[in-house]
Amino acid sequence: MWTINNLVVNRDDKISGFLHFPTLEHSIPAFMINGKEEGPSVLIMAGVHGCEYTSIDAALKLAKELTSNDIVGKLIILPIVNIASFYKRSIYVHPKDEKNLNRVFPGKEHGTESEKIAFWLHKEIFSHVDIVLDLHGGDMIEALVPFTIYQMSENLQLMDEAQKIASLFGIPYVVKSESQVMGSTYSAVNSLGKIGVIAEAGQQGILDEYSSKLLQDGTKNVLKYIGVLNGDFKEEPVKNLKTFEWYRASIQGLWYPAVEIGSEVKKGEILGQIKNVFGETETEIYAEVDGVVLFLVTSLAINVEDPLLALGD
Repeated sequence: MWTINNLVVNRDDKISGFLHFPTLEHSIPAFMINGKEEGPSVLIMAGVHGCEYTSIDAALKLAKELTSNDIVGKLIILPIVNIASFYKRSIYVHPKDEKNLNRVFPGKEHGTESEKIAFWLHKEIFSHVDIVLDLHGGDMIEALVPFTIYQMSENLQLMDEAQKIASLFGIPYVVKSESQVMGSTYSAVNSLGKIGVIAEAGQQGILDEYSSKLLQDGTKNVLKYIGVLNGDFKEEPVKNLKTFEWYRASIQGLWYPAVEIGSEVKKGEILGQIKNVFGETETEIYAEVDGVVLFLVTSLAINVEDPLLALGD
């Protein structure tokens, strides 16, 4: 028997239902699979950002496909973590507190809605699984090339294993994150001495079957590697990126990028311009490092501190 909060699944069984947490306004849909044999426990989650539809679709299809006959150990899948953001079509943030859920972990029990979601996930789920696979994609105003992220850690054995898992999604770029994305799922999991990895595919609020399948196949390959699924895992060449350099808007205005996703840029190369409402250039953004454009904001409207793009090298 395996219990997560109010949901209970017996050995060699699969259930679905809502996780009800005391201080949350919305319950979280969940699938739980308890295999015939003991093994690792894994969380697959998606919908931390409610408009990243490809990742949500991938998690849901995995949840529908996999059964207790397939699983060695335990698997919990949360296909739409941020349900309010999903139905409100809210970009980046929770509609109630306007906070980015992936910046507030480990959260607060009596904080804002995003902080409470983070708190309960951290307390009731992250703490009781061995590995967290967090599926993402480009939000409604983001284009991106597929990439995975793992957290730099003083625990070298943990970091090496996280890097290994991040490299097994069949996704060409693997990013080592330092302090750029504090408060994220994978940094919170890392602080518990466990492995957390983010996989990104899909973009711009489009339900893309190719990208969904990329995430599904990559996740299953990882599950084979860690022994939760039977079968041989595949290893493909990847490019390991040691920097994850974000660029943000210093002013409000109209954003005109000068590069495309996947472009290789050199230090000093222009990345884009922000213009005022009269079409006059107010500022130009230049590359501070060599790197590849991993994601790019495609919204013409831009506000102070909004992300513009990120480079990896």
